[in-house]
Amino acid sequence: MKLGKQLGKEQIHKILVISLSNIGDIILTFPVVDILKEEFPQARLSIVIGPKGKTLFNQNPNIDKVYIYVKRQRVKTTIAWLIELRKEHFDLVIDLRNTAIPFLIGAHYRTPPFAPKANTMHMKVKHLNRLKTVIDFPSGSFKRYALYIPEEDKSYIDRMFKNIIGTQKYVVISPGAANHNKHWREEGFAQIADRLVEVFSAKIVFVGDQNDREIAERIKLKMKFESLNLCGRISLTQLAYLVQGCSLIITNDSAPMHMASYLDVPVVAIFGPSDPNKFGPWSSKSFVVKNKIDCPACQSPRGSHEHICMNTITTEDVWHAAQSTFREINVVRS
Repeated sequence: MKLGKQLGKEQIHKILVISLSNIGDIILTFPVVDILKEEFPQARLSIVIGPKGKTLFNQNPNIDKVYIYVKRQRVKTTIAWLIELRKEHFDLVIDLRNTAIPFLIGAHYRTPPFAPKANTMHMKVKHLNRLKTVIDFPSGSFKRYALYIPEEDKSYIDRMFKNIIGTQKYVVISPGAANHNKHWREEGFAQIADRLVEVFSAKIVFVGDQNDREIAERIKLKMKFESLNLCGRISLTQLAYLVQGCSLIITNDSAPMHMASYLDVPVVAIFGPSDPNKFGPWSSKSFVVKNKIDCPACQSPRGSHEHICMNTITTEDVWHAAQSTFREINVVRS
């Protein structure tokens, strides 16, 4: 049911956003949170997410409560969880999962239960269109409410950089991804990193989770120059502050790519099996490197084929995007 003119915004006191599970997917829903906080500044806004994203909202004063949704849990636990939500008496529920939760908790206003299929629409746009089913809002950029970086996280990163990197410009490289089929060649990342040091005197910082740490270490061993491996060593909010200050991020289709996009940091994204039209970067300065070839593994995901869509992306392909973007940034900022 869409909010009508007869219902003033001051009558919406409690809002719930039902977001997603994976970190990158949650970040893609951040613009929805931003708009809701802008349009309903007096309302208390809570959010439902999967366990992986809990630390995204550490100490965020704009978020009232964070509810963790676990798909595979006992029915008794789920019922108790729903009862807890129902007791909150939410006035407005924005369900980006398309579940029965808004009906089960008795929301006064809610998004419709089914969303039209949009196979070629970017997920960020899809979420915003979902929001439009219940409220009207102006186009354009909004203040960032969904992401809050505590001062201690800023201080931690600042101290680390003062000791290790100093005041030099740095490039963030995210060599991992939740799906190993989305990983570009380690040798390629090493070559790109070395060129950025040689040509632009940039420092290189690797980011990712603990699972990406060994990948980054192997890339470091293939490099001629020193680099910093922070995979698995910083929190998500510390990652956000780190990414916010970089000149460029080079990444597979991963959560750091979406973090950089939300922060409007220049992105070079390397894509293989996934569709950049749906999941690509959304910064104002972004470049997608994708090989336009027929990939047997993409066409038959359950087969045993290799993803030649990733394996055949060359160092020159990525370097062309990286050096063009970095040079443009230097010209603009100088």
